Amino acid sequence: MFAFYFKKYKMYVAIAAQSVALSLCEHHGIRFNRFRRLFTSLIMRSVGAQVNLTGTIDADTDILIINHQSMFDIFCLEEIVGNDIRFIGRTGIMDKWPVSSIVDRVGHITVDQKDNRAIIKLLKDVKVCKGKKVIIFPEGTRSQSGKIEPFEAGAKLLVEKLKLKAQPVVIKNILDIYNESSKTATSGTIKIEVLPAVTTTDNWYNDIQQQMNKAFEQ
Repeated sequence: MFAFYFKKYKMYVAIAAQSVALSLCEHHGIRFNRFRRLFTSLIMRSVGAQVNLTGTIDADTDILIINHQSMFDIFCLEEIVGNDIRFIGRTGIMDKWPVSSIVDRVGHITVDQKDNRAIIKLLKDVKVCKGKKVIIFPEGTRSQSGKIEPFEAGAKLLVEKLKLKAQPVVIKNILDIYNESSKTATSGTIKIEVLPAVTTTDNWYNDIQQQMNKAFEQ
């Protein structure tokens, strides 16, 4: 348990430092982007994690549909995708300092689920991100059960309404490396698998959940 809290402390120090550093830089300038890459690397090292990626994210993919188990998912994805990435997350999580400062400076997308107009705002925000890789966690929350939970409707709506090219991505063993529920942390390699781009047939959303579950269990 001590290892978990020590690594969590180091991670939050790095997040706070990133928040301050980005606030002092020209928005999306050279130094801004370098700091983003630097702090992602520092956060990964603070936990002692590396990423093993299989599969390829297509250059023209608009949105990545990814299972969610830990806050640390975000840094793993930044490590493999780079700066052209925008996360969709809930208010209450992404609007607390120091994370909120990074969210605002980078341009990540927040969703207030208590707002009846949230879906309209979400559609507009994602449309503005054309040319970036938008990340959505279809389960709607972190799963600590060791399996992929049922998908909510948000990702399906975005893909179909905005005609986005989507790819499923499966994060497999992150809870073995950093587990917020059991308060355990150990150095190791996190396995991430990119699946082929989606063909939007009538049942595509159910199909990709089955594909992601199969990949997750392998």
